[in-house]
Amino acid sequence: MPCDPTYPTVSWAELAEKPAPRWIAHRGGRFMAPENTVEAYRMAAELGIDAIEIDVYLLQDGGLVVMHDSTATRTSNLTGPTGGLTTPAALRGRIDAGNWFCSSWPNDLRIPLFTDVLADIGGMVPLVVHCNNAGSGAAAVAAVQRHQRADSVLIMAWNETELVAARAAGIPTILLDEDGTLAGQTYAGLLAAGTEYIGLNPALTPVASIQAAAAAGLKVIVYTVNRRSDYAALPADGSIWAVISDDPWYVQKSGPMRARDIYSAQTYHHGMLGIVSGKEDRGFFQAPAWYGLDASGTQHDANLGYLGVMQGYLGPLDASFTLDFDFILDSADSGGASLQLQLTVDDAEYDDDVDNLGGARQPGYNILMRSNGGLDVFRTVHGSTAATKVGGAVTTALVPGAVNHLRVQVTPTQLVVTRTNIGTPNSVTVTDSTYRGGMYPHLGVRTAKARWANVIAS
Repeated sequence: MPCDPTYPTVSWAELAEKPAPRWIAHRGGRFMAPENTVEAYRMAAELGIDAIEIDVYLLQDGGLVVMHDSTATRTSNLTGPTGGLTTPAALRGRIDAGNWFCSSWPNDLRIPLFTDVLADIGGMVPLVVHCNNAGSGAAAVAAVQRHQRADSVLIMAWNETELVAARAAGIPTILLDEDGTLAGQTYAGLLAAGTEYIGLNPALTPVASIQAAAAAGLKVIVYTVNRRSDYAALPADGSIWAVISDDPWYVQKSGPMRARDIYSAQTYHHGMLGIVSGKEDRGFFQAPAWYGLDASGTQHDANLGYLGVMQGYLGPLDASFTLDFDFILDSADSGGASLQLQLTVDDAEYDDDVDNLGGARQPGYNILMRSNGGLDVFRTVHGSTAATKVGGAVTTALVPGAVNHLRVQVTPTQLVVTRTNIGTPNSVTVTDSTYRGGMYPHLGVRTAKARWANVIAS
């Protein structure tokens, strides 16, 4: 139910009292729920996030709509420039989350107005309000003041013009700057103008620049950090005031990590990350408890035939573990087409084609279950042009649509991969101890369509 404006709010000052780094759910936690929806914000509040980042656009009639893109096409059933909408047009539209987020979600979620968010969420969790187009900064400040939420928001923008109204109202502000160069401005000048926060992209900003901004007195908020390996690369000297993430519960290891899948929920769980450099396709769900890749066909042209999604909620795995799962190969382009299990030494982005993503193959092992029954194990090296085959076996060919079971046993010295639902030959044993401990599993397909269920680590 909407928050009562007379009820004590969680203020930005209270957030500042928390130890660094604070965690901010980007677009409400867009890897866990459809971005910039009230549903996403409620989820983030329920899971105890420190703050929520939202995006707003000023509309033609003076209203404010919550949406990230400059056009409405990607996430809704509307088309055209977001800022070209009117308030009635935004209200008649719907977020078609079942089409672009996850097929199990409905296509009739409401497109929130900024006033909806202030009323429903504004008193529960501090908000970082990203003002995206001309005039949206002043309009957002006016709405915040009307709803008596001035003490629980931070106004954010790419240019200082949209921060002027918030500065005048005494509302904290943050200027976004991708690489820390601050063209036309200095750290001291930004502070003198009344902005205490700076938003930096750590993928483009050197660590020295992050530290310099903090040393100058700015509170540094980094964006958008979605992998534990990326977070580990940030300076740990206190220069990071807060971290913006699409799945902050996974990155900070505070979410309910599990020893098995939760596919029965029929939506994404923590740490299910795909190949963002190619196509951010994180798979589909099928009742009652199946999860699959490549729902559209057997050749994923946008990524040269390969798809993979990390199952981060299972990681990191110990030096000795067993991973079991059921699988179905629905279709394949050739006998060599495969479903894959990658075990990588950290949670960095993975692709089985080193040339496609400029060296995204990570150190670890790649286990291929081929359509023709081939069971192969490869050892991979970061940036290597070829994986090294360390073991293989020929088993009976997979029958499309049939349920199979694979067991992967890892000890300090061996990997044993077994199709437990068939007779011998059904197993391959590899003696190799190159990589152990802290490993993350990825489920993948190459020129195939496959599903998994009952993924259990023990």
